[in-house]
Amino acid sequence: MAGLAGAPVLFGGAIAAYEASARDDSVESVDNQAVDRDGEATGVALGFESQSETDDETFTYLTASSDALNDAGRMTGEQVRVRRGDDEYAVYTVRRAEDDTDRGAFANELARARLDLENVEWEDIGDCRVICPRPEGGAPINDEDEIEVELDPAVVDTEASVEEAKEQDEYVEVVNATGANAIVLSPHGGDVQPHTDEQAETVVDDLDGEVAHWGTRGYRDGGGAFVRWYVPSYNMAEASYPGLAEVSEDEYEYAIAFHGTCDPVIQVGGQAPESFRIEIRDAINEVLEDAEYEAVLGTGEYRVDGDQTLANRLATRCGIWIGQDEESRERYGTEIAQAVADVLETRV
Repeated sequence: MAGLAGAPVLFGGAIAAYEASARDDSVESVDNQAVDRDGEATGVALGFESQSETDDETFTYLTASSDALNDAGRMTGEQVRVRRGDDEYAVYTVRRAEDDTDRGAFANELARARLDLENVEWEDIGDCRVICPRPEGGAPINDEDEIEVELDPAVVDTEASVEEAKEQDEYVEVVNATGANAIVLSPHGGDVQPHTDEQAETVVDDLDGEVAHWGTRGYRDGGGAFVRWYVPSYNMAEASYPGLAEVSEDEYEYAIAFHGTCDPVIQVGGQAPESFRIEIRDAINEVLEDAEYEAVLGTGEYRVDGDQTLANRLATRCGIWIGQDEESRERYGTEIAQAVADVLETRV
């Protein structure tokens, strides 16, 4: 498992760095709009991706045969839930369809290890993108050339409530399509990036429900929700998330997304004009005046100004991406969210 050393996987943290630097630009998820497409869970053999075709940092992707994808009703750039028995499953983005292969699907070692959480101890677990969690001593699943799995087009549980998802270690959407000109996003809520969902809900409550809201909530008892459920926001496809398809039918001037990072500095990125990002930054700093945290305008990997990032693609003018480490979210998440709500209050 030497190839896993640099792979950025976090259990409860998050990953501006992953979203910025380990993305696969060949995957055009956002071009695949929601459609009614017949498909069902399809059994395939999951083999190893050729190391010449991928790298260990893209742990959320897999390649599948065109026949398997047709049976599952999915396309390149969309998500599938891969099941290995009743207790091992994870969500992946389809990187590529293969027409000339007999094997059903391929993934690298780290991506396969996501389907072996019961048998693997993970090291370097925490909110840090530099030293990234990885299996200690290798994952038994990777001792097998091929394993039998199912490609399930049902990524989220559309029947379960959030409380039921907690009890059942499930993955659900939270949707409130209001027709407002602003939407608040928590793409990685629940235990995937803890407290980001609470921040989004705080903004909604402070504005008396006058903003739309979309997010996911992922859980796994004992840890591992991030490894199981994380999908970079720029890959989240409307065809795979019915609630996201619903809110995407409306047009928003403002889209605010709460994310996790490992950086103790609160990062304000997105495609919004600099003047609006400054306004958000200053409002956060005002409520954190006596704290040891500071908000800054994101630069480099924290600029997050790509068209595919969810906040940017939903906003017509002001997409805002807010990244915070786990401690700042836990200690000051409510105050940060209230500051954002104060900025939005005169605009919705």
